[in-house]
Amino acid sequence: MSDIKQILEEKVSEFNTRIKDEPKFSGVIEGKERSICISVTDGLNYTTNLKDMKLDPFTESDDTNKDLVVTATSNVLLALINKEMSPIKAYMTGELKVKASLTDMLLLKKLF
Repeated sequence: MSDIKQILEEKVSEFNTRIKDEPKFSGVIEGKERSICISVTDGLNYTTNLKDMKLDPFTESDDTNKDLVVTATSNVLLALINKEMSPIKAYMTGELKVKASLTDMLLLKKLF
């Protein structure tokens, strides 16, 4: 299993635990349904869905037509997840591309 896939699985678990354990957080998520794609330019694409107060596990997919699409190399994604790189810097330098509404970008920030 790739590092990215393993980390995404951990993030799904953390996210779903927060929904269960933190009423304030679950209030922000309540009623939201979104499809998410993490497109790794030097690897695979991973997609998931947020529905019914639960984030599904990421699966490999060629379908990048989702509500939120994040595109970067595996190194950039790992650096972002490990907080070794600023998302703003990565976005401004073109190393990170995000296709999403402002509301969805804030939701994505809660996932990571």
